Amino acid sequence: MQTTQQTEHGWSLGDFTDTIHRGGVALWAWSPETRLAQLDSLCREFWGVNESVVSIDALFERMHEDDRETTIAAWFASAIDPTAYSFDFRIGTGDDVRWISARGVGGSEGRSGGWVQAIFLDITQHRRAEEAAQLVSNEMAHRLANMFAVARALTGIVAREASDVQEFANDLSGRFEVLHRATAMATGARGIASESIPLKTFLDQMLIPYDRMSGAEIVTVEDGLSIPADDINNYAMIVHELATNSAKYGAYSGNGSLSVTAKNRDGNLEIRWREELRHDVVAPDSGTGFGSKMLRQTVTRGLRGTIERQLDARSLDVLISVPAA
Repeated sequence: MQTTQQTEHGWSLGDFTDTIHRGGVALWAWSPETRLAQLDSLCREFWGVNESVVSIDALFERMHEDDRETTIAAWFASAIDPTAYSFDFRIGTGDDVRWISARGVGGSEGRSGGWVQAIFLDITQHRRAEEAAQLVSNEMAHRLANMFAVARALTGIVAREASDVQEFANDLSGRFEVLHRATAMATGARGIASESIPLKTFLDQMLIPYDRMSGAEIVTVEDGLSIPADDINNYAMIVHELATNSAKYGAYSGNGSLSVTAKNRDGNLEIRWREELRHDVVAPDSGTGFGSKMLRQTVTRGLRGTIERQLDARSLDVLISVPAA
């Protein structure tokens, strides 16, 4: 299909073909009567064939099965419809799939002798960018739906437990701030599609507001532990509940020390929250109040795990075990 003969402007057909090939454009022609196709070198690369003349049925077999029926119909319609056309399809499957856009003019305008002539345009990178953008959009919609569900549940729970409007506003505002920090962690620097967050990073970030009050904590996390991004709100609510109680009655009030440890034990993520107090404290929540109920439900229902809690006047020990990510 190429020649070295130059035009009066110093261009040859070979020069022209090389130029359009660099732009991802391939030349092809096919005959509806003989069911044969002529393919230039780039077109052969697209289809993964070596012959310059091949059966169109052999090409159809190389199409992605989800595109085959509609593409065949569009292909034959282009032979008789005297208008410009463009239809997209995939060649191959999996990671090696290639997106192609077939473009040309149908009917007699697009024919040369018995051959219908047009181009194939490689749009693989464009399609992959679209798919990535759609993935991000779907992930954002999914996480927003989760956030609204959590917000509705929290509003109802806090409203039932609050004794006055100010308490309700303060409690709800604090919990929403925790959700905001957790969401920022899941969707910020690591990207909206992040699947997991390092547990040590998560704990350090969640405890920053409390640690600045007392410097009471020691956080020890086994290397490599992470939490699923989809569960980050549950973990945030757990840490928030434990930390706010500590700020009121425990180590974060300046009355002792806190250690948070996490490790993988037999396929489960174990998180232990241990407070040692210098002075006796009688906390109003002995395990039956709103905070304890929410903590227990978040672990058992939200994370499908277990929680053990031991409390006395000088210590608090909470052991949470959930399936490891």
